[in-house]
Amino acid sequence: MKQIILFSQRYLHNNEHDQLHNDIGSLIETETPVKLGIVDLYTSYKQAREAEKEALQAEDGSVYTPTVTESDGYRDDLDLGFELLVESQLHHFDPEVRENARRVKRIWDQYGSIRKINYNAESSAMTNRNTELTTKYAADVDALGNGLGTQWLTKMNEANNQFLSHFGERADETAARVAIKVLDARLVVDNAFQEIGTRINALAVVNGETPYAAFIDKVNYYINYHKDTIAARKGRKKDGEKEEEKK
Repeated sequence: MKQIILFSQRYLHNNEHDQLHNDIGSLIETETPVKLGIVDLYTSYKQAREAEKEALQAEDGSVYTPTVTESDGYRDDLDLGFELLVESQLHHFDPEVRENARRVKRIWDQYGSIRKINYNAESSAMTNRNTELTTKYAADVDALGNGLGTQWLTKMNEANNQFLSHFGERADETAARVAIKVLDARLVVDNAFQEIGTRINALAVVNGETPYAAFIDKVNYYINYHKDTIAARKGRKKDGEKEEEKK
């Protein structure tokens, strides 16, 4: 007798859980809730899935996202401005200032165009590069524009710190929302699917498995795939623990 496998989904990652139920939802839509005898249960299941997807989109909906984007744009503007300042000082009438600018540009070029990399990488690179410039090459920086270089880097560091603060606020907010809302939403989905599976399994016993066999096979294919994923992950974890014990 074919039966839908009902298993604990707690060990699935959020993206895996979402994908599993995307696939199951598509199968139900194709087979139709009416044919499967789960019209009432599917309505609750769909509502639970919508709530889960909304929770998973918490980061995109963060109230801090515009602030993060704006503060990143501001530090990028200052970064570009300082780069142009160095470039202009390479053509200064004073040979000593030109030499100051060349030393600063050499360090600047070592870090590359950090405005094109991701948030975390840019924050780290900007911090490290500017720290080097304001310590080892402080005199060279200060010579640019009669002290303008030092003022510019100070403002850039302030902008970078402001970005890190905003980014951290968004991370804290997102982590809290995802940790609580997604787990709660997943539990509702799991319970709704448990009811669907139990109903179809019972109908297969009462009416015979033939009307449900193809659907059950497809659902179990996806379930077994994710069960294997969990088992493989647990296996790798155990292997890692054994390696640690050997050390």
